[in-house]
Amino acid sequence: MFKNKITFLLYSFLFVIFSACGGDNEDDPVVEKDTIKPTISCIDNINVVGNEKGTVVNYTAPIGTDNLLGAQTLQIEGLKSGSVFPFGTTTNTFQVTDAAGNKTLCSFQVIVSEPSANQPYSLSNGVSTPSGKKWIKVENLSDEFNTNTLDTQKWASRVSTWIGRAPAMFKDEAISLKEGNLLITNYMLDAAETVNGTTYTHAGGLIRSLQAATPGMYFECRMKANKTFMSSTFWLINNRNDGTGCDKRTTELDIQECVGEITTTASWASTFDRGMHSNTHSRNLTCSESKEGSIGNTSNGDIVYEGYHVYAAWWKSATEILFFLDGELQKTVNPIEEFNLPMYYRLVTETYDWNPVPANGGLTGSAEERTTKYDWVRTWKLEDN
Repeated sequence: MFKNKITFLLYSFLFVIFSACGGDNEDDPVVEKDTIKPTISCIDNINVVGNEKGTVVNYTAPIGTDNLLGAQTLQIEGLKSGSVFPFGTTTNTFQVTDAAGNKTLCSFQVIVSEPSANQPYSLSNGVSTPSGKKWIKVENLSDEFNTNTLDTQKWASRVSTWIGRAPAMFKDEAISLKEGNLLITNYMLDAAETVNGTTYTHAGGLIRSLQAATPGMYFECRMKANKTFMSSTFWLINNRNDGTGCDKRTTELDIQECVGEITTTASWASTFDRGMHSNTHSRNLTCSESKEGSIGNTSNGDIVYEGYHVYAAWWKSATEILFFLDGELQKTVNPIEEFNLPMYYRLVTETYDWNPVPANGGLTGSAEERTTKYDWVRTWKLEDN
């Protein structure tokens, strides 16, 4: 009897516990698990042309949505918007996760292609080609420098009336072609040379185009500067003696002028070993109606001798010139006088009177450090589609 009583009490206790926990009450709410996945949609693939410094790509990152609150979106692959994207394909993947742990993915690609020799380098990013037009390469003003000798159908060294600004004179011995580059290697003369009363102690080089460029053309050059106090340059100038009347004047378009070593204390030249220094000059006038002066632009950038950079200008019209550095528009310049006269290329290393020779002569480094390298020069003009 005692045993039955204990069993009764045990079953009674379990019944109370079971009832307190809800038991099998049909009125209790049923909690259903969230099985609906969140949604997310990515943008289309992005195709861009790369440049020397890497390609910054901005895009709108997707944000996922869900039927309930609490969804979170994370990028799990690729690079964030505003990053520098490398050449090739970068896959960017985003994942949205809801409060129940359901996940959904989406992806898009950023495809950075190498610059093409069949279209202008800078104008492929952000500057529109005029409607109904296309760019055609001007072969006589373009060169990949993939031969061992200078193409004398396109280029000549030196200018008969200009042998260089003292103390450096232009020497053919400074010019060579090697490994797909036109090279100008500065050096000290074995003995000083005196010409017309002027003494020269250093050697640089000058290459000029045989064909003239005209308004509307686009000019670009991939160049690595030398690491000396002497210049590395890419520019155009007209032949003043070809003009008559008011056109007997000088117009000069400096796309890039720089030095590898700054020896001057002038504050305006404190960045001449980096970035891009461009200018438009009007001088040597014969008519009072013509205007004289210079208008240019200085752009910040990397040290000029640490790597190659692409320097470019679009001679859009007689009154408008656009300057580019590594594929990016730097400034639009309106020259003080019309730039409507034919001009010729100059690829030059020389001494500047404002950047004096160092006490040790300044050319004590290796041949590599004393050399300006021109990888290519390309010129384009617009034609109808």
